Amino acid sequence: LQIKVQTEAVVSTQSTGNLRMSRTLLAGGIAAATFLSYCVYFDYKRRSDPMYKTKLRERRRAERQKAKDSELDFPMPSAVDQMSIQKFFMEQVQMGEEKLGMGDNLGACKHFAAAVMNCGQGYQLLQILQSTMPPEAYKMFMEYLPKAQAKYSRVMMGKGGGKPAPAGPTAQPKVSNDRVIAEEAVD
Repeated sequence: LQIKVQTEAVVSTQSTGNLRMSRTLLAGGIAAATFLSYCVYFDYKRRSDPMYKTKLRERRRAERQKAKDSELDFPMPSAVDQMSIQKFFMEQVQMGEEKLGMGDNLGACKHFAAAVMNCGQGYQLLQILQSTMPPEAYKMFMEYLPKAQAKYSRVMMGKGGGKPAPAGPTAQPKVSNDRVIAEEAVD
């Protein structure tokens, strides 16, 4: 008699545990079904919106433009006096070497491009960079340099310190010299 009572108690405890587990599974299933229904409904609403495709195209276009702008984002000197430009040049060369050491070739290209554009002897610096940089990094640098020079000239022409940009043959001497330097270094 005593064994029968104990067995019934164990069976009763097991059935209560199974009932709790099935309730938990049922609640989880209902929550998952509700979530999936929510997702399907709002996906339908989003896709049936007449402006969906144009909004999507605009967002993707803006993301591409932002990526393109950040690609050409490189440091510029804050002041125009000789000492600050020399300090800026040294910092850019050091940062370029650090980035190159870490394997960030694009970051190194940005810093080296800023250094070349603020260097008095750009051709010599390009020769030094060619001999010290890995070939694939130097190739990337030479592809990046003309884009950076064009942006640099646009920024410098726009800064002008309140003065209008010079007109005539002296309007862009820095840009044309840099382009010649870059073309000579490629050969």
